[in-house]
Formats: sequence, structure tokens, C-alpha cells
Amino acid sequence: MQIKKNINTVEYISRATGSIVVKMATGMIRGYRNLIEVDTNFEGDFSYKKGLILYNSGKYEDAVPYLKKAIEFEPGRVELYYKLGVSLTKIYRDDEAINYLNKGLAIDESHEQILFRLGMIFLGNEEYKKARDSFLKVAERGNKSYNAYYRLGMSYDGLKQYEEAIDAFEKAIEISPKERKAYHSLGFVFESIGKHDEAVKCFKKSMELDETT
Repeated sequence: MQIKKNINTVEYISRATGSIVVKMATGMIRGYRNLIEVDTNFEGDFSYKKGLILYNSGKYEDAVPYLKKAIEFEPGRVELYYKLGVSLTKIYRDDEAINYLNKGLAIDESHEQILFRLGMIFLGNEEYKKARDSFLKVAERGNKSYNAYYRLGMSYDGLKQYEEAIDAFEKAIEISPKERKAYHSLGFVFESIGKHDEAVKCFKKSMELDETT
């Protein structure tokens, strides 16, 4: 009887020990999973903050890999696509910049900063139709953006759509009447269509503003 009792005791201890080991193992696994999750969140947050610091410091090439890594963790964050796009244009990687900016637009098709940045890339590459389309979307938002209308005018001018260019430059002047560049560009458009008197007026106004600034 004593032997049987001892066997039962050993069996009980064995089962209890096994249960404890299983619980400990389960706890360790959960803890490990939590640790991985914490490490993952930390990496994403670190990449975002580091990329932002480098971006704001003008270290665009260094910012690129961190911003790309941040996108892996937060693919729905539009701001990351914009800042990455800007960084890539600063280091003359326009095709890659366009790709990421378009991904940002897929999330928010009315994002004005992305639309404007795309317009600037297209305008710089003399892709005037694409530039026009981008700046037109910004202008149509109704925020009375001088820069949008001024660049829209330049895009129309590049397309030789002079009447539309005149309208865009005049709207830019209406928004910001002390910006000499719009008068200067408008003067060249008038010159292109043979309106020399109008062109002279614009050039004179541009010179007057230049003297007062």
C-alpha cells in the first residue's frame, strides 16, 4: 500500500511539474511574441522619426531608406509617400519619386502637396500636359494658391495654349498682386501672341515691383 501511495505521489508531482512547465513555456512564447511585436513597433517608429529628422535637416539621400522602411510598417500613411517623393526629387531620382507620389495619391487623390510636387517634376521635365493636369487639380480645390496658378500658367505657356496661360497668370496676380514673376511671365505670353503694348505694361509693372522689393 505504501508503494502504491508513493507511486501516486510521484505521478501527481510529475503531472504538476509538467503542468507548470507547459504554463511556463506558454508564458515564454506569449512573452516572446509580445517582445517581437514591441520590437516591430519600435523599428517602425524609429524609422519614421529618424527619416523625419534627416528630411527636415535637408539630408534627403540619408532620409530615403528610413522613409521606405517606415512605409513598410505604415503603408497607409500618406505623409510618408510625400516626404519620400520630395527626398527622391532632391537627389534627382524623378522616376522613383513619381512612383511613390502616385502611391500616395492612390490613398488620397486630392492631396494638394503631392499633386503640386508631381506638377513641379513634370514641369521641370517639360512634360507640360501632365504638369497642367496636376496644377489644375490643385487650382480647382478653391484655395486660391498663387503658386498653383502661376505654375499652371507656365504649363499652358509650354503647351502654347496662350489664352489659358493669360487667364492663369491673371488669376495668380489677382491672388498676389505684388509678385513680379507673374507679370514678367504674362508679358512674354502677350509678346508671343503679338500684343506688344500689353506686354510692355506687364514688363514695366514687373520692373516697378522689382525696385520696391
